[in-house]
Amino acid sequence: MSTKYFALLTNTGAAKLAKATALGMQVEITQMAVGDGNGALPTPDPAQTALAHEIRRAPLNALTIDPLNTSQIIAEQVIPEDVGGWWIREIGLFDKDGDMVAIANCAETYKPQLQEGSGRVQVIRVILIVSSTEAVTLKIDPAVVLATRKYVDSEIIEVKNYIDDQLLTHEQSRNHPDATLTDKGFVQLSSSTGSLDETMAATPKAVRIAMDNANARLAKERNLADLTNIPLARQSLQLGNSATRNVGATAGTVAAGDDSRITGALQKDQNGADIPNKPLFLQNVGLEETINLAKNAVPATRRINSKPLSGDITLSAGDVGALPITGGRLNGSLGIGTDNALGGNSIVLGDNDTGFKQDGDGVLGIYANNARVGYIDNSGLHMLNDVYSGDAHLGGNGDIFGSVWGGWLNDFLNNNYNRKNTASLGDYGWVRDESTGFIMQWGTLGSSNGTYNFPREFPASCFAVFVTNTNQQGGSVDNAFGYPVSKSQFFAATKASTDGNVVNNYPVAWFAIGR
Repeated sequence: MSTKYFALLTNTGAAKLAKATALGMQVEITQMAVGDGNGALPTPDPAQTALAHEIRRAPLNALTIDPLNTSQIIAEQVIPEDVGGWWIREIGLFDKDGDMVAIANCAETYKPQLQEGSGRVQVIRVILIVSSTEAVTLKIDPAVVLATRKYVDSEIIEVKNYIDDQLLTHEQSRNHPDATLTDKGFVQLSSSTGSLDETMAATPKAVRIAMDNANARLAKERNLADLTNIPLARQSLQLGNSATRNVGATAGTVAAGDDSRITGALQKDQNGADIPNKPLFLQNVGLEETINLAKNAVPATRRINSKPLSGDITLSAGDVGALPITGGRLNGSLGIGTDNALGGNSIVLGDNDTGFKQDGDGVLGIYANNARVGYIDNSGLHMLNDVYSGDAHLGGNGDIFGSVWGGWLNDFLNNNYNRKNTASLGDYGWVRDESTGFIMQWGTLGSSNGTYNFPREFPASCFAVFVTNTNQQGGSVDNAFGYPVSKSQFFAATKASTDGNVVNNYPVAWFAIGR
């Protein structure tokens, strides 16, 4: 019985595989296509370069060597449940160049879609027998394909085995980082209570020693009430028995300051006369500055502007050389809040070179940082720089800058309104469109056959020159012609229509355009 379903290499695939085997190269099979054979089961033909009727082509899900037969290559593709609605009768394998390298047929299988109510995942597998599996690249792109359950299970087992091995190696290893103040890691224990090491951890024993040491200390909130031996503490502080005595004149008390039993004590009936160092005493009680001020006070015999200090003194502006509020005359410069650096008859405000200065008869100069920025005279206010108001300012050339027209007014007018055209309207003249720069020029020549000047030079270029005959003709009709020579000159001539080689110099009219 002949084989009904089989797979074989195409002529192209066999040639590529033979060449790859001979040269030590590899054929990279990347895609699988399925088709319906145009409604009939096809017979694979090695001469085919395409399926009879291809329906779907997608990357391979797996391309492996058969573990039971190393001469067999297994190519596999998974068709998801949401793809289908057609029959599968033929299968093709394609390499990375897009060439079909293998072809197979299969039992007719209908691949339903999920929307049909019977969706399923379809696995298509093709097994090829080759002479050398080393000539075939066995790799797929896992980012663009689905995986079968068997493939996933094998990968999980492989990953699990790898992880188990890594964990076992990790458990048996002692190569772990030490902990620091910023990173986690292993630490070494220590029971020392006097170490400054920051790489070891304290044991409970060390913590217990520290707690016992803290418990033996005085608590500040007890205010020495927890002293166990008060006499010994007073002796250590060299307080003696007086620390426990009350002040009094009887036995068992501390003597008062005027008690005669205290040698060298100040006596109250001396009223401070027995203080041995009075200046130091005044300094200690904070009276030294007060006494010095009183000592340096103005004597009552002194006078202010010939007025005795016998009562309240009222000073006038003239008493201190000031101007009265009713007005007066100030000669020289005046500085308000600063010295005056402008000189002459000037007033500066805050900055020693910023203010107003008399620059001549009836001229008041305005200065900023010693620079004259404007002046006022009987004709008005004159500013030597731009005049600003908010974000707008008036330029010295009369142009106005402002946000209402997006910049300078001159540019706004030029960009939004047509300029007035200019012209020289004579027999030999021109017209210029000031908005576009387009220029037309014209004129007549009493004789031709030469190079002539335009009335005005074209700034950019001359596009064309048109020459016509005037009313004067020769013995036969003459053809007039011309052309631009440069931006400032053109050529014009006439020639007989009966003999094109004869150039005449008859009168002509000309017209030129440019920009």
